[in-house]
Amino acid sequence: MLVQAIFYTVFVAQLLLVSYYYPRKFTARISYLLANYPPEQYPKLYPKPYDYHAENGAKKSLRAYRFVNGLILVAGFGILTAMLASGYTPRLLGGDEVFVLLFGAVQTVPHMITEIGTAKYFKRMKEVDISTTKKADLRPRRLFDFISPAYIGLAVILYIGWLVFFLGNSEFDAGLTTPAYVTVIGTATMHLLITGVIMMNIRGLKVDPHQAYRDQLKQIETTIRICVFVIILMNSFLILMDASDRYAWEVFDPVFTSLYLQLIIIFSLGLRFRKSRVEEVDFSVYKEDVWLV
Repeated sequence: MLVQAIFYTVFVAQLLLVSYYYPRKFTARISYLLANYPPEQYPKLYPKPYDYHAENGAKKSLRAYRFVNGLILVAGFGILTAMLASGYTPRLLGGDEVFVLLFGAVQTVPHMITEIGTAKYFKRMKEVDISTTKKADLRPRRLFDFISPAYIGLAVILYIGWLVFFLGNSEFDAGLTTPAYVTVIGTATMHLLITGVIMMNIRGLKVDPHQAYRDQLKQIETTIRICVFVIILMNSFLILMDASDRYAWEVFDPVFTSLYLQLIIIFSLGLRFRKSRVEEVDFSVYKEDVWLV
């Protein structure tokens, strides 16, 4: 009964966090932007065809976004109700975490669609940018300007700790198997990809050609922090799941997986909302008579 209660409590928290709380924050952010920074006064914020979209399609898009998240939320509670009615309890030998991962993936679909739309929006903003005067800060950017060395050290220690713990598992005493090689190589590849994103943000060009320099630095800091925190969480989760297999905690695998997904959302979407408050953004750069890169 304790395992069952913990599982249902954690999964309800996942449903509310991913499909209710953060969608509400996102729609409130966009609604605030549209109400206070209209295309007539801030034309650079709405590159064609987004000038049309701002006036005629934004509210419709937000309604669709809320509807899809609401549908996922209702479906999730429906599934939980059916599971509760059937007396479902996570299996002692694990495996039910696959359901949590799959439903978590479904929950992130609306968020991923908005990320893709945002990338297209900034691409279009660059395409229509006709400014010829470019300004740039020539001071070199360094990783530790944006994040404490302690977090980097923790990420490295956790990765080495997971690698030692994984390779020291008695299952592989007789020699590494193909799945073990795949796990090690796949995890290393994920770390390299995330590290690449960090380096691109430190050295790369602005995504938004009009963005104020202060806001650009804040965006770089936020992205780097998200990447490092994701690495920390990923390595912690891998250690926990390996320990679960070794010490027969598999019954808690769905709970561990749900908590991991929630922490990823908190330290990605949540951090972005906290660090980049729309009320603090310098929107003056989007006016017709202001040119700034």
